[in-house]
Amino acid sequence: MYIHYPWCRALCPYCDFPVLVARGEPPHRAYLDAVLGELHERAAEVDGRTLRSIYLGGGTPSLWEPACIAELVAAVARRWQAAVATLEITVEANPADCTPERMAAWRAGGVGRLSIGVQSWEAADLAALGRDHAMGDGPTAIARARAAGFDVVSADLILGAPGVARDACVAPPSVAAAVASGVEHLSVYELTIEPATAFGKRARAGSLQVLPEDDLARLYEVTHHALVAAGYEHYEVSSYARPGRQAVHNSLYWQGAEYLGLGLGAASFVRDPDAAGGAVRRVNTRKLAAYLAGGPHRVGEETHLTAHEVGTDQLWLAMRTSAGAPSVDLGEVGVWLLAGGLGEVRGDRICPTLRGFLFADQIASRVVSMRTGPR
Repeated sequence: MYIHYPWCRALCPYCDFPVLVARGEPPHRAYLDAVLGELHERAAEVDGRTLRSIYLGGGTPSLWEPACIAELVAAVARRWQAAVATLEITVEANPADCTPERMAAWRAGGVGRLSIGVQSWEAADLAALGRDHAMGDGPTAIARARAAGFDVVSADLILGAPGVARDACVAPPSVAAAVASGVEHLSVYELTIEPATAFGKRARAGSLQVLPEDDLARLYEVTHHALVAAGYEHYEVSSYARPGRQAVHNSLYWQGAEYLGLGLGAASFVRDPDAAGGAVRRVNTRKLAAYLAGGPHRVGEETHLTAHEVGTDQLWLAMRTSAGAPSVDLGEVGVWLLAGGLGEVRGDRICPTLRGFLFADQIASRVVSMRTGPR
């Protein structure tokens, strides 16, 4: 289950997610009622499935009143008769929201995993990225999360802040700081300039000093080696975890599991029992008034996938993970991967090399274009 909370205090210049800037206090209860209404309308789509995880993303779900989060978690768990203690329940949090009081309330509501948007341990990076938290807020939030007793604490880290001088052959100081903080999980992202964002507009105007692609790739590589040397496992293109601490929710996505998305702009993937291996992908509207109105107004886009399309998607998703995909399914794409040093054979599977992770989007494109079969 993915639940999207759209409000933020400010819009980060690199963000193209479904986000609303809060003008005053967000409508906490009204939005909860709308999400609970959608849950009631759509839960039957995944009846008979086992609920494994609940993930609150955004936006900034740590802005939501903790009582609303607790009520929503309880309603979802009750609908699938799941014990809250058996679920991985994650809340994404801005460091500035991680007060002892809020953390205690999240824990009391069943949240066991906290994903903190630290992004960097360096003041210059935070300023360049337009973050609304100050230097020191991230480490403080991690320490408080540890004291509050969260099972897993994850931190986000963005590589390639624009305009910041960087030796691309040396892991940034944030990497060592993240390791020293003791977080069990790290999500490491290369800065991507999306066209519709503030950074996208500045890039088109020539006023954004971005790190060259080759330097960004080197930065990714040295960061990878530093984290692996520190005992983290690289289990997905952007994800590192201590042994046994991989995110259940993220892993289910890469394994092609079904997921139900609730909230503004949320996406879902549900098997279609009438389509012999096919599925339905649905994305909710990004228009708040339409979402709050409920019913069919919530649907932004709905796509019906054939069994072939589902198989293709699962194949390229698998190649974004360290486990890779069965070599027999990859066919001539596997030959291309091995010849280019993008993949390596492990048993009956082809798994991406570090170079393969760097070219994950190109691999996905190749899998889609070269896969054969009925459409």
